[in-house]
Amino acid sequence: MVTSMPGTEEHEGKGFADLFLRAKWKGYHSIWLWIFLAWMMLYIDRSITGPVVSWMIANDVAFMAAAPMPHALGGIIGSFFFAGYMLTQFPAGYLGDRWGHKIMIVISLIWSSVATFLSGVARDLTVFVSTRILTGLGEGAYYSNDRAFICSHTPEEKKGMGLGIVFVGLAVGLTLATVLTPIFLDSAASMMGKESAWSFPFLLFSLPTLLLAAIIWKWVGPREPVGKLLKAGSRLVLYAAIFLAVLMGAYLGTLHLGLDSVAQASFLLLAVFALVAVIYARLGLRSNRALRDRNLLVVYVSAIPILYTLWFFGFWAVLVISESSKLGISGAAVYAALFGVASAIGYPLGGRICDAVRTKENRKKLYIILTLAVALMVFLVAVAISIHLDVLLFGLLIFAIGAVFSAAQTAHMTLTADLAPRENLGQAFGMWNLVGEVGAVLSPVISGVLRDATGDWTLAIMVNGALLIVSAVLVSVVSTGDRTAFVPGAAGDRR
Repeated sequence: MVTSMPGTEEHEGKGFADLFLRAKWKGYHSIWLWIFLAWMMLYIDRSITGPVVSWMIANDVAFMAAAPMPHALGGIIGSFFFAGYMLTQFPAGYLGDRWGHKIMIVISLIWSSVATFLSGVARDLTVFVSTRILTGLGEGAYYSNDRAFICSHTPEEKKGMGLGIVFVGLAVGLTLATVLTPIFLDSAASMMGKESAWSFPFLLFSLPTLLLAAIIWKWVGPREPVGKLLKAGSRLVLYAAIFLAVLMGAYLGTLHLGLDSVAQASFLLLAVFALVAVIYARLGLRSNRALRDRNLLVVYVSAIPILYTLWFFGFWAVLVISESSKLGISGAAVYAALFGVASAIGYPLGGRICDAVRTKENRKKLYIILTLAVALMVFLVAVAISIHLDVLLFGLLIFAIGAVFSAAQTAHMTLTADLAPRENLGQAFGMWNLVGEVGAVLSPVISGVLRDATGDWTLAIMVNGALLIVSAVLVSVVSTGDRTAFVPGAAGDRR
């Protein structure tokens, strides 16, 4: 339920919802709206790192200027964020299943706001890395609980659409971060100087995230006692403190040993997998189906190329376009943002198609077709770079990739919801993102290293396309079991 507030109560007659969905405004539509806004702010908080790092490289900011391989260093910063992000996925899903998914959503928003602010006040590279890890640890509590919260408050026949529409917030946040961050940086540089201007976006965007947490806590979903919030938060803090200590130990240890960025990322993943093994041993016996179902495990692994692709374009698209054209960072950001703009179309469109095809088997086939199409277009990006394709056509290609890719991602998430046990939805989506974030950890640093090693982005892009083909092949071996269409009103139909 959603408690009454202006613009959210159910009503008769025509309105925006009638025009957009041709249906009366429902309580679950309000939930979609606020969770959409939460996704937007969280994605701004995480996505500003890529444009900030690109701006630092282009403007020889001290953080990056002294590095012999600045793209690789920028990538490792992104990788450590995602290492933190992936580690809290399953524990947060477990806590959400136990204490309430809304509670974990609010905790994630508050945490992200504080950690993003701290990133802006950091003046040392090690401190900056630690605050980005801390941001990742907090934002990692969101995905598993957002997906479960939407599924629990949406009618079964609208599930795909709900998952897709809410995920448009991701696209909007990515787009705003990509376009606005370079503009804010250029403006701040004229007032604060280049060495301090990079911090401005972190300070600016942290505040609305905190405000949104307060709104969702008070008005969205069922009212919850503060005691539950504090208990769940204290548990998450305990897990996060251990994870932060291990990840910072990995960062400082690899620096002391003089390891390069690829070795750092490999060591980082080893540390992450060790922690995941501990999580599995500690909590696994209580969620056998979410962790041990063969088909779900294959689905989790097939999500790795999805997150790899998302964060290749989310982290490096501005610099790819800038270095492949005569555009500066701000000009390239406009074209790079087309990936996010297209996602705003693709996520709900993918959800709509998933609801229309209805069966698990058809949703599986939909994902395979869409993913192979994305792989083909990614290969075309490599060709476009080599032939110096006109920047407008290059932008249109980025737009097409964003639209089809986001539709494929929605299909993958809907298939995961179909296969997962209802009582363990939070844990299932937590494992989806935990495993999938291996791609997000690897994508920034591997792509950055390949760029430094080869002198352009062609090989990095070809690797991305190949991984998408692997994902399609993995999903093709998943057994959906039930091939019957959903029948409204049947068991499990939630209204």
